[in-house]
Amino acid sequence: MRRAAAALLALVAMAALGIPAAAAPRKHEQRAKRAKIQRTHARVAAERLLDATRRVTPTATPQAPPPVVPALPSFVSVASREFSLTLSRPLVGAGTVRIELRNSGEDPHNLVVSPDEGHDPLASFSTLDPGLYERRSLALAPGRYQLWCSLEGHEAKGMSVTLRVQ
Repeated sequence: MRRAAAALLALVAMAALGIPAAAAPRKHEQRAKRAKIQRTHARVAAERLLDATRRVTPTATPQAPPPVVPALPSFVSVASREFSLTLSRPLVGAGTVRIELRNSGEDPHNLVVSPDEGHDPLASFSTLDPGLYERRSLALAPGRYQLWCSLEGHEAKGMSVTLRVQ
């Protein structure tokens, strides 16, 4: 009797709010939905258990692939300031290397590239005003290269850096 009274009270309340009686969730629909979800979970758990209990047939031991040696970059940017040169990276790969001189300072600067053994210029960049840049491609063999500003007194004040080529 209480259930019938509660159901009747619920229908009256829904009618007062303007909710059609068909929109009310039914307990048996909710139970059916929960039962379906529980069956799905049970099936998935059983499949996992079955997969875990299957015997694994040993196969030939896979050979580890040889380690991949990443290619060294072929670009380096040289930032020039008063009175220093800063490389974007200290090491590049042998072959054609693109070098960028970027004047980030307040005074004009240039760049000379020479083998580490001496000051015999391999390449020279233009004298750049502040804010400008220049790029050049050079063929560099493995070794060390000295990069320096050739304007008077700049190298002595610290505008020199070593680039390694491998």
